[in-house]
Amino acid sequence: MTPESFFHIALKVDDVDEGLAFYRQHFDAELIERGHADDGDGATAVNHVAVAVADKRVYLFDRAPYEAAGLVDERPTGFLHFGYVVDDVEAACADLAASGVEFIMEPSVFGDLKIAFVTDPAGVRIELLEHI
Repeated sequence: MTPESFFHIALKVDDVDEGLAFYRQHFDAELIERGHADDGDGATAVNHVAVAVADKRVYLFDRAPYEAAGLVDERPTGFLHFGYVVDDVEAACADLAASGVEFIMEPSVFGDLKIAFVTDPAGVRIELLEHI
């Protein structure tokens, strides 16, 4: 199999609206869709938003109803982080720091890359990369 392209990443979060606000404020995300589905008995099974960041989609799923419906289980391993290429890591980090975003790693040089790591409100790790 050869996939045509990478389409999206889906993240479980504690608060969909808080996540949406974070990605809008810090990554200029555009809301693409807001979805809600019930399990047929009136209970919320899935509550999500999808945002466009750069040329990819990020889906944020409210973890509580998603897990209660048995659609996913807890997975302590697997996803590590995702990254965005930026023109200037130092400038991006200054903007994020001014807004109180938590850093895991301040800007550092690794070969021909300058990288930094931040977290979103759900604790998802986001890497910022600059080709130097």
